Amino acid sequence: MLSNMEKFINFKQLRVVKTGAADTPTGVQLKDATADFTTQVLPNAIVWDRTTNPTKGGEMYIVDTVTATELALTPIGPVSSQGTGVPNLATYNIYMPEYTVRQYGRATATEANFLVDATGVDFIAAGVKVGDSAYDITGAQTTTVTSVSVTKLGVADDIFVNNDYFLISANAADDHDKMIRSADVSLIENNLVGSNNNNQVNITYTSVNASGGEVVYAYSAEARDEDMRNALQDAVVASLETPWSAVAYDFPGLLNPASGTNATWLGGKDFFFLRIQ
Repeated sequence: MLSNMEKFINFKQLRVVKTGAADTPTGVQLKDATADFTTQVLPNAIVWDRTTNPTKGGEMYIVDTVTATELALTPIGPVSSQGTGVPNLATYNIYMPEYTVRQYGRATATEANFLVDATGVDFIAAGVKVGDSAYDITGAQTTTVTSVSVTKLGVADDIFVNNDYFLISANAADDHDKMIRSADVSLIENNLVGSNNNNQVNITYTSVNASGGEVVYAYSAEARDEDMRNALQDAVVASLETPWSAVAYDFPGLLNPASGTNATWLGGKDFFFLRIQ
């Protein structure tokens, strides 16, 4: 019977680019003496402190500035669940909603208008493309990739010299497709009803063999109590109403947004999915 056919909702979920345990901050920061943030993290990354304030779903931040072992942060999400820095021993995840890191390393030669790394790096295999950003970590300068070969990148500006640390990134979210079942859903509810934290929505299925689902997301500073729950409910209905041959339905974004938008937050996008399971 086609009516019993499985249906799925497909989400764009951010990848975890770095995780660890924090040291004691001296402000609104994430400090980790064992980290090397400059090789993997850029401004506007999202930090999720999964340990602190667990009844509110943890605490989340946007990265303002990056050094090797410290990130300066701005809290995001509803005021009731905002933090003042990631505390000692708190476990954190970091996500990149605006950039995808292609490659990082250290230059092995000085050549005009080129970045050279002959240590076994393969820029082609790493997916580096013309137009990607090339950040000279040592010199604190950024330029654009103009050509790509296995161990050498042409760059628009002559900024790299031997032994400079570098990071190559694309201007696109570091995400991947993640699907959850939309058939047999019996209940979709906020993790804490009426709490205004709502960075997590729980999904319950009628099947005795199906475990529940969990959608964790990051929001802007505006409180969005019911929007994601309502949007997921609408997506379930839309998924089940698609033609029988369309197994996966792409989550289109919030279908019931609150009035107004926060256009200054990460290019105007109101939310990002961090974990879906």
